[in-house]
Amino acid sequence: MLVALTGLVTWWRVGRALESVDAIRLQVERTTAAHLHDRVPVPPTDDEIAHLAETMNSMLERLDSSQRAQRRFVADASHELRSPLATIRASFEVAHPSSPETSWEELGPIVRSETERMARLVDNLLLLSRADDASLAEVRDEVDLDDLVDAEARRLRRLVRLTVRLENAPVRVLGDELQLQQVVRNVLDNAARHARSTVRLRVSTQGGCALVSIDDDGAGIPARDRDRVFERFVRLDESRSRDSGGAGLGLAIARELAVAHGGTLLVTDSALGGARFELSVPCRPSGTADVP
Repeated sequence: MLVALTGLVTWWRVGRALESVDAIRLQVERTTAAHLHDRVPVPPTDDEIAHLAETMNSMLERLDSSQRAQRRFVADASHELRSPLATIRASFEVAHPSSPETSWEELGPIVRSETERMARLVDNLLLLSRADDASLAEVRDEVDLDDLVDAEARRLRRLVRLTVRLENAPVRVLGDELQLQQVVRNVLDNAARHARSTVRLRVSTQGGCALVSIDDDGAGIPARDRDRVFERFVRLDESRSRDSGGAGLGLAIARELAVAHGGTLLVTDSALGGARFELSVPCRPSGTADVP
């Protein structure tokens, strides 16, 4: 009788556990890409099976969030590409042979500008797709970060009527020189767009990392937007214009490239009154031989 009772209780407990497993299996089998918002039932047992169901729900939540972000990214990219395509189409319609008052010399610069803008957008989208595949910074060479920042500061002085101050210190890192240049350039161009009169750059080292801080004396970035400003296709109210604010990919690309190099890119308040972007990249290992 004792063996029979033990077997009956065991059968009942195992049956209940397998019912929960079967319910989870059926729900997962019904879940498709169009129904990632569905969740598996969590049994009120607080055991390993309940923990398994919670883990699967967490996985479904991440997949659902990733799918929503991907759809939003595709929609934003399509919207950004639609504008230059519409301008090019309208230009060709205006330059129809039946309209002799409009010459190609007048429309050529417009078409060329929109084509270049579309090419830049496509290049940025390809770069972000590489970031999603974790295939950035595949080339690791020694880079003189101070020389790179100095060259970008001189480039900015030639382009804008701003006071560009530079405090430079020799520092060398390992990474892709072109990608690191793009990080500095994207952040520096963003600072120049919002600065009133002054942009300040500073290169230093701290805790085995190279630090590049870029300050401007503009309006700054509110604390609530300091994470959102690095999202793709995000333009804050002050830079809604595509002519001044771009497509909203520059800072997103800069952070992706910084992370690919094992670093960080943050925004804080600046002593100049605007925003301060801080780029941190691990320095070259001390055991690496100097490059002649």
